Amino acid sequence: MKFRVGGKDREFYVRAHSSDIEVIGQIFKDLAFNISKLTRFPDLKKFLKLVRARGKRPLIVDGGANIGAASVYFSAQCEDALVVAIEPEASNFQLLVENTKGMPVLPLPCALAATPHHVQVIDVGKGYWGFQTRSVSEDDLSGDDVSCVTINEIFAAHENDCLPFIVKVDIEGAEKELFQGHTEWVEKTPLIIIELHDWMLPGQGVALPFLRSIGRFERDFVNIGEHVFSIANNLDALVPRRDSR
Repeated sequence: MKFRVGGKDREFYVRAHSSDIEVIGQIFKDLAFNISKLTRFPDLKKFLKLVRARGKRPLIVDGGANIGAASVYFSAQCEDALVVAIEPEASNFQLLVENTKGMPVLPLPCALAATPHHVQVIDVGKGYWGFQTRSVSEDDLSGDDVSCVTINEIFAAHENDCLPFIVKVDIEGAEKELFQGHTEWVEKTPLIIIELHDWMLPGQGVALPFLRSIGRFERDFVNIGEHVFSIANNLDALVPRRDSR
């Protein structure tokens, strides 16, 4: 496919007759991640202005990046941001790399988790956007297993140049493990966008850790389509003072 992003024509690779077409429709036609439709968009714009005034770049984490459509969209909407795109499935990751070439996007062939460990990628028959992950022990590792990265690690790796702005989480039920511990990053994140998968995994309580974790903080919650947009109510406090180290 070809389309115009940020005033430039880009090629975007998809697999015919697959869930890739629906992904494109959700992101570039339905504008699922268009934050300008949020009532608090002016607050987010003010936050970005403060970030840039401190000489920092916005940091966006695209958890469950699939073939890179959301990463391209985020990068086009916030051109000075660094987008860290996390995708564990090999064929999706290959397209993610191709589709984000030349953009300030860092693709990582990893799964998103609360702790560093390894997972197995599982095809549950829901198409290229429905792969799930299952933790494996160190004793059961195989060549096809994928390492995990944490959001705390991503924030720390880029803290000299960036400030967290958006964390998008669409990881097919693995949000249950992600929010079970080591959630220090939640308090630092102005905007969290998440798809919860209780509808897909009924009776497993995959949303509960997210609700328990995020309920500790003063945040707004807006449901748009499949996603919950959670916005911090202390955005100004998330920008360090000029003399901070």
